[in-house]
Amino acid sequence: MTIAQVEKFYKQDENKYNISKNKNLLTWLKESTRNGYHAFIDIEDLQGLVDNIVYWYEIKYPEREFEFYEGTRYFNLKNMETLSKAMDIKQLMYRLPHKQLSLIECNYRSNGGGIRDVYNNKGKIVGHKTVLFMRIYRKNIEYNPFSMYSKLPDFLLYADTNSGIVNIDYNLDDYINDESITLDKLLVLFKEKYSNNLEFAKLEECIYNHNCDLELRRKTLQLVALKILYSSRTIPERGYERAKRFINEFNKKSGLNLTTEEIDGAINKYYTNEKKCEFVLKTYIDDNGEEHSYRTVESITKKTKSKGLVKSLFKK
Repeated sequence: MTIAQVEKFYKQDENKYNISKNKNLLTWLKESTRNGYHAFIDIEDLQGLVDNIVYWYEIKYPEREFEFYEGTRYFNLKNMETLSKAMDIKQLMYRLPHKQLSLIECNYRSNGGGIRDVYNNKGKIVGHKTVLFMRIYRKNIEYNPFSMYSKLPDFLLYADTNSGIVNIDYNLDDYINDESITLDKLLVLFKEKYSNNLEFAKLEECIYNHNCDLELRRKTLQLVALKILYSSRTIPERGYERAKRFINEFNKKSGLNLTTEEIDGAINKYYTNEKKCEFVLKTYIDDNGEEHSYRTVESITKKTKSKGLVKSLFKK
């Protein structure tokens, strides 16, 4: 970018990653809360999550590494090793505070939870897993404590907090034919077939909270990409490349669906307005054998002159 382009580029920054002033995100949170969302993380922790990931990626892909592959040589740093392979998402999550980590993990949650044993086919305990539980109420049940065939007016529904897979026991045998079902699909089933027989407000609350958690995570991580892009500790081209790597890595390793649409629009705006330059994508392979890319600007004027020179030589 030219100096004028850089100035215009940073002037377009709306500071959306400053969450306390992000009206769209705050409005969404307010409306979701009004509809029953119980957020477990506050604005301060959301901002901390954004800042922590930005710092992580600026250390993971430092300025001097970009400069090296762009042609700048630091002879006193020639034996320095890259950290990108060691600084994976797992290492990042290990270093996040509890609430920030919980949002990245986005597990299912309810008012009740605990640890359950995991058994193999021989009935031996082979591990443990975190589970949640919630109460489901049977409607129109006259409980008779003196009858062994009388059903209780309620029962506990258990599920894995990570996958949401329900633990199907004898209480669910009357309602479920599948061998495996998630909380989301169970809610759909209950609504379609058993609304007159069961009261499952806690299950509805669990699913709504989980869906809001997922959306809050997506919105927050998109803000991370914006803050990486507009960082004052770099230049726009490197900020864009760093932000793109962040998005690609989280999509690949965490199964997310973050987009580059907003950062693409921001970085392309001032390249496409420059008539004498073009936006060029170049690649390089680092010491770990991984391929990376970076963007730079090349003068169309110089290319045109060189092509003209070649043509004139052939004419002669």
